[in-house]
Amino acid sequence: MLVFRRKVGETVVIDGRIEVQLLEVTGSRVKLGFTAPPDVTVMRKELFLTLEENRRAAEFRATESFSGLAARLRVPVRPSNPKPPPA
Repeated sequence: MLVFRRKVGETVVIDGRIEVQLLEVTGSRVKLGFTAPPDVTVMRKELFLTLEENRRAAEFRATESFSGLAARLRVPVRPSNPKPPPA
């Protein structure tokens, strides 16, 4: 992990495209400002982790549904009125 010390108003540049500016320090809280191109998504880590968890759960449910359907399709279906054996 790279660690910087910054004063209020100072900025860090990431990859030449993303700027992170220290806006305010109040007690143990820090306010940051981000400037990034529209194609870059910036979000809190806890939100990102929740979205990833939901995505994985949806993929699992979809896979589980397809597996169950495939298993049911493999079971032979008996006709409801079987023909009597020839006499």
